[in-house]
Amino acid sequence: MPLPLTASLTISKQRSLAAAAVFWAALSVGCAASRPQTGTPVQAKSGETLFQSYCAGCHVENTGERSENPPLEGSSWVTGPETRLIKIVLHGVRGRIEVNGQTYNQEMPSFGPILSDADIAALLSHVRLRFGGLNTAITPAAVSAIRAANQNRTSYWSTDELLEDQ
Repeated sequence: MPLPLTASLTISKQRSLAAAAVFWAALSVGCAASRPQTGTPVQAKSGETLFQSYCAGCHVENTGERSENPPLEGSSWVTGPETRLIKIVLHGVRGRIEVNGQTYNQEMPSFGPILSDADIAALLSHVRLRFGGLNTAITPAAVSAIRAANQNRTSYWSTDELLEDQ
């Protein structure tokens, strides 16, 4: 039996209101997701976690002996142009690197294929704060720009290439 006209209008209005509620909820979630995240505590914790997962095995010395890998503490590679650090994490580096008067000749693998721009930004912001005392965050947009500018690169960076970044 068909519904009376007034009942069908009520159902139609309810459906419209439900559709509008879903639209506004989706819009607010989308806007919140694209809003830049501010505040260093969240980024620093995320960066610290990423550092422990991907970097600490090679770059933290607990033995008191000289490591085979360059230290990050007091390194001009950490406090220098952010583009260098971003390129190193995106594509890796191979060759002789001098840090604090010592020469190292190891290779660091690339993490670009497995870390997002936001992850790399958080990781490097943590590294610069912890080891270089720099409290300026590296943004995901900066990582994205360098990733895009070097999208066809398939090899490690050499130290000579990286030193061209001023």
